[in-house]
Amino acid sequence: MSRLRRLQLHSRFFFITCNLKRGVRPLDDHEFKLLAKAPTSVRRKVPFALCGYCFMPDHWHAILLPEDGTSISDILMRIKIATYQRISKARECPQPIWQSRFYDHILRWRSEFDQTLAYMHENPAVKGLVGDSVDWTWSSATWYVNRTGPIEMDDVRLPLLALDRI
Repeated sequence: MSRLRRLQLHSRFFFITCNLKRGVRPLDDHEFKLLAKAPTSVRRKVPFALCGYCFMPDHWHAILLPEDGTSISDILMRIKIATYQRISKARECPQPIWQSRFYDHILRWRSEFDQTLAYMHENPAVKGLVGDSVDWTWSSATWYVNRTGPIEMDDVRLPLLALDRI
């Protein structure tokens, strides 16, 4: 199996998806709390902006903007290690929980950013976990409605218009 190289590692908005390994029990509410602590602790060590997220029982999504040459791979490695340590300790089971790779996609245009954020926020409602996306505690949907939630989002400057090419 070939390993695809990441063409861009920093200074772009990245939409990422990180999946649990096959056979690993889905995350529960207590483990979502542990997962929510990781981006905040990692941001103290490496600079990146967190622009949106959604935690699901078997995966999580985020929109990240690495800063100051920090690579997306370094950020994800640190988040995965931090959450592995917390969750495996809570489960009293030191087995890997995350797939070794992660999916990333560079968001090139404002419209792509907006569509991706909406997709993430709608994911829990589409999967039947809640009736309305703002009712899912473990996403940034409520942050964008009333500035509350388990993780504080970073304010980033985006073009005002959702044009594909400016």
